[in-house]
Amino acid sequence: MLRAGVGQSSEVSTDRAAEEAARQAMEQAGISRADIAVVFFTVEHAAHKRELTETLCRVARTGRIVGSSAAGILTACGEVEGTRGMAVLVLSSEDIQIDPFLFTALRGREEQIGYGIAQFKRRVAGQNSLLALFPDTYNGQAQKLLQAIESATGFVPVVGAGSSENGMAQVTYQLCGDALDTNAVAGLHIGGSFETQIEITQGCQPITKPMVITRAEQNLIYEIDHRPALEVFARTLKGPLAEDLRRALMYLFVGLPADTKENSVAPGHYVVRNIVALDPDKGILGVAEEVVEGEAMIFTFRDGERARDDLNQMLQRQSDKLAGRKPAFGFYFNCCARGRSLYGVPDIDTAYIRQALGDFPLIGFFGGYELAPLGRANHLFAYTGVLALVTEAG
Repeated sequence: MLRAGVGQSSEVSTDRAAEEAARQAMEQAGISRADIAVVFFTVEHAAHKRELTETLCRVARTGRIVGSSAAGILTACGEVEGTRGMAVLVLSSEDIQIDPFLFTALRGREEQIGYGIAQFKRRVAGQNSLLALFPDTYNGQAQKLLQAIESATGFVPVVGAGSSENGMAQVTYQLCGDALDTNAVAGLHIGGSFETQIEITQGCQPITKPMVITRAEQNLIYEIDHRPALEVFARTLKGPLAEDLRRALMYLFVGLPADTKENSVAPGHYVVRNIVALDPDKGILGVAEEVVEGEAMIFTFRDGERARDDLNQMLQRQSDKLAGRKPAFGFYFNCCARGRSLYGVPDIDTAYIRQALGDFPLIGFFGGYELAPLGRANHLFAYTGVLALVTEAG
């Protein structure tokens, strides 16, 4: 039987926060000893690693601790943004194997580390697997890490988010056991008898029909549908945004195919990337992704109302798949650009999840980017929410 529990705390003191969150988690799980404790904490707690790890070890009665710093944390009880917060998940099961890990010196070693992470999948060959990764957002290339894992072991679903911070620290932290590091990737591999349902919700919705990049070089788009790229971009703008192209970059983004072979930007098949440069003289757009001629694309708009609609649709898909079953626990990784900054009010995502799926142990954080599978490949996403539900095997 899989037992899980979650707790959260906004206590300023690290040891009191860890004590409160861990005790809530243990009580919800109904266990006296955890197999593992997962902890997400705002960056202020990183300065008190000893208090954090020793308290979790004492309360959860395990030294198998893994986690990450975060710009904000969330559980089924709500979201904590702009202040100190800590969330703890405890797990115990005889049917699944859970392995925490930490790989350091991430930058430039994505391929080597990806092969190392893939070894956990090989240990449970023939059984279900789920990887949760928390890489340093400021170091390393997550897409290279994902590609290395797939190259070594084939497809295994990956969820997670880039470790984040409050915007002031300019450094993120990854935790495993009593080791706290940066320029690293922490995570856990879950293998054994369980089922996983993973869905994403987009914070940016299409505002154009699919178009084709007809001239490009690396990350520069020269022409869209044989017209200057900047001209096409400008024609999508309405109202005040049309008068200030630079300001428009805060709201408009490019949608590109998640699967370049499929080359589709249909709903659920695209990834969102920032527009990082404009050249009015040459009519060029620069985007945060390499593009090729013949690639499909759309323009998307960051909008709270449309994001709520998409969130509801995602939760309906999850509810249909559950067919009345209750998740044992879940992860929800939310973009730093969602939450209060997107909706204008806090706790929207977690409130919608609770209303649609009921009360169950849920934990997550606001990350620098999100990781999730789409089709049979894992991708790096932006402006999304990733909901991974774990249920007992039927």
